[in-house]
Order: sequence, then structure tokens, then C-alpha cells
Amino acid sequence: MNLSNWLASLLLMVFCGLLLVSTSGYASKLYLQYTISSDAKNMLQLYNKQMDSFDNKLEMLSKLFLFDCMALDRHQLKYVTYNDYALRRLSLHNLDGSQCSSFDGASGEDTLAPLIHSLSANVSLWVTSGSRNEQNLLVAKWQGEKGSLYVHMEPIVTEAVRHKYCENCVLTAISAVDNPTISFWRGDAALFSQPILFNTRLDNGINIRVYVSAELQSIYYRKVIVPLFLLGLGLGFIALVVIRFFEFRKMSLHSLVEQGILQREFIPYYQPIVDVSTNSLYGCEMLARWKRNGQGLISPMEFIPYVEKSGQILPITEQLIEKAIADVSKLNWGDTQQVISVNIVPDQLEHVEVLANSLAILDQSPLLPSQLAFEVTERKRFTNLAMASQVIEALRLQGIDVKLDDAGTGYGGFSYIQQLDIRSIKIDKMFVETIGTADLKLSLLDSIIAFGREAKMEMIAEGVETEEQSQYLAKHGVTLQQGFYFGRPMPFRDFAYYCKSMVSRKPLTKRFNIPPTLLYNEVDEC
Repeated sequence: MNLSNWLASLLLMVFCGLLLVSTSGYASKLYLQYTISSDAKNMLQLYNKQMDSFDNKLEMLSKLFLFDCMALDRHQLKYVTYNDYALRRLSLHNLDGSQCSSFDGASGEDTLAPLIHSLSANVSLWVTSGSRNEQNLLVAKWQGEKGSLYVHMEPIVTEAVRHKYCENCVLTAISAVDNPTISFWRGDAALFSQPILFNTRLDNGINIRVYVSAELQSIYYRKVIVPLFLLGLGLGFIALVVIRFFEFRKMSLHSLVEQGILQREFIPYYQPIVDVSTNSLYGCEMLARWKRNGQGLISPMEFIPYVEKSGQILPITEQLIEKAIADVSKLNWGDTQQVISVNIVPDQLEHVEVLANSLAILDQSPLLPSQLAFEVTERKRFTNLAMASQVIEALRLQGIDVKLDDAGTGYGGFSYIQQLDIRSIKIDKMFVETIGTADLKLSLLDSIIAFGREAKMEMIAEGVETEEQSQYLAKHGVTLQQGFYFGRPMPFRDFAYYCKSMVSRKPLTKRFNIPPTLLYNEVDEC
């Protein structure tokens, strides 16, 4: 890797790091929210549990008192409060107007504000102001026949959350959903000016809000900025590795193809095209295969799409045509009318010089120009239709036909047939495989066939795999057929045996019951 590539890689990693750092404010908020929410969740569960059990607990507490504020009641008030750390103070309000408390000298409940009027039948929840920094206290009130019991609860959980992360930097506020102006809160009241970190509603109508100071947010910002930068560097490195992998794979494939071209590893396979009206061999389609030295065949899908984009398809096609012409010349095809079809891409038809070498090879062979045909797929777009039309006309003047492959499936539709003056089409497998089904594309197949017959075009059906498909096509006038039903793509040795075996086959005309008016393009047997 050169210096510029190293710098580009370093810049990519730094960019990813800075990109994540730019999100550190949001990330620190999420981190802080997650951290505090775990503590707050415990707090919520405790409050939920306390509130759900208030009715039973207060009922049990009330039975400890006579509601006369005499010696027994005063003793019980102090004893219960002393032995329960969750209670700050207990007070009794008797029907006769007398009051007593576990803490002598404590102010009464005249400053209470209702939080929830009816938590249960006998219990309500109130908020009062304490003497310390005007912080609120949560008070539960039990109302019975003899009087009222007030339970002032210690804010143990909220106090723990308030000072856990830094001094007085978390404020927790509890309010009723239907009365948000009355709240029980612990913390620095100035934090109410900060945005709410998170807000949770309990089933019993209680709403709990948490605020945090800018100082705490800054602490967590500093905690996440370095890990985020390192994470960004890591992600940048991973992205770099992925990019380099695909670049290396691309470069490796390119070099392997180049090596394959130099070592002539690309070989032709042949798939027969049969005229079922005479049971004779119309010809074949040449298909590219890549056989690396010391390895098996490589699937065309592994390299054809790439070499078409890279332009390496041009020398590959040239080599394949040279090999194919040499192969079929051994079968004495020069004495027949059989045709070998070669796949090309639109680029090759838009530059006549590209095909010059292939045509020169044909001139030196015993084959006639009419025995070579080019198939150009409709799946790929032409960029210069006018030039392609001129090249096709020049080839036709020499006797070489150009067929439109995959007709009806690509960019041009049947406009290519008119613009390029195409006189031969190959019907794609996607239409043929609808025969015998209820697929809507079957009507498209019939339309394509009707169009071809009306225009008196040569039609070859691809992908014929069953006798039913072959019979249907033949009865509709498509007698030139290609597919696994007749033979798979095969190396030349197997194709030579196949070609010779065609002589011994029985005619198929009677079996298909083809109307004589539909028979045309008869050729000699192999």
C-alpha cells in the first residue's frame, strides 16, 4: 500500500472517530439515563410496593393505637418510629381534636397538600414541606372511625439517588398525573430548570420525573468521548478492511481473468438447438466456461457479470469463437447449414472493429458466414442504437445473422427489433416455463409467438425442459427449440457424439401433429 492509500485509510478512521465523537452529547445523555434509570427503577419498584401495601400496613398500624394520645399511644408512636427506618414521624389526630406525635414539638399537618386524594378507601397521599431546605416529605394519611393516622416517610431512596453520582446533582419529583402542580421532590430546586432526563408514570396515577445537573452531564460526557472516539476508529478500521477486501477480491478476480486469458483457460461448451419438425440439428449455442488449470469448472455467474463490466469479455469472446470454429470444423459443418450462435454484449455491436478479428478467423475456416450468428441480450442497454444498427446491417450483408436473446425481458422490449431490424428472436425460459400453468406470462408467450409468426421471424425457444413444453411450442409454430429436454451444455467431445446421434432419431412431425403451414427453416441433418 502506497503513502496516499495509507493517508486515505488514516483519514477514514479519524473521520469515523470524529463522527461518533460528534454524537457524544446525545450518547452521554443516553448513558446517564441508562445508569440512573437502573437506580430509579429500584426506587420506583420500592414506591410502587409501598403504595400498593399502604392500605394493609396503615390498617395494621392503626390497631396499635387507642386514638386518645395518652401514655400508651405516645409510647407506641415513638416505639414504632424508632424501629422502622422508613418512617420519619407518626402523628395521631383524634376525633376530640387532640393531637400527638412521635416527635415532641413537631409542627402539625397544617401545611399538607393533597397528592392523591384516594389511594384506597381509607388512605390518601399528601406532600408536606420539611424544615430542611424546604425539601418535601411524602405523607400517607389513614382515616378511621376514631381519628386519623399520619405517616411521614423518610426519603431514603430519593436521597440515595440524589447524592450517589455527585453532591446534590439529581432531583427526583413525584406528582399526581391529574394534579402536576403538587409534587414531592428531593434535590436542588434549581434543577427544575434543566431538561427532564426521563419521565415515568406508575399504574396508580403517580408520575415520577428525574432532573440532573449540567455538572453530572459533563462528567458523563467526559466518560463517553474517548470510548466513542476509539469505537469510531474501530468502526473505521472495520470499514477499511471490508473495502480493502472487496477491492482485493476485485483486483484478484481481474488478475485471475487476465491470467486465464493468457493461458487460454476459457473454453466453449455447446448446447444443441433442435428443429423438432425434422428431428434434425439446427445448430448450437456456444456458452463460455472457465476451467482453471488444476481446478474444476468455474460457474459463469462467478465471472461473466464482472468481465462484461471490465471489458475482458472482448478477448474472451475472441478466443471462444476461435476455439468453437475450430471444433465445429472437425464435424464437417462446412457441408451443412448448421449454425453456431455466439453470445455478445451490446458494446461489441456498437464497435465494428471489435468483431473484426473474429470475422477474420471465420474467413480462414471452412464455415460459411451464414453458419455464424451472434446473440445479443435484451437485458443490457444499448448506448448507441444507430451505430449498432449499422454494424448489424454490415454483418447481415456478409451473411451473419444477429439474434435478439431474452426477447421480452429487458430494456428495449420489441422496439429493439424495429430499430435494429432484428429478424430472429430467442424466447426466454421465463416464458417457456409457464406452459402447462395458469401463470399470466403464458399469454405473453402466446403474444410473442403471434408477433413472430406475423413478422415471419425465426423463433428459437430456450429453456425447454419437458415434452409438454416442446409439444406446445411446436404446435404453435416454434419448432426450433433449446433446453435440457434436448441436451445440457456440454464440452465438444460430448457434443460431437450428440451430433452424430441425431441421424438415428425418428422424425417428430407425426408425434407433434404440426400443421404443414408452420414448417419452415428445414436444414440438413448433422
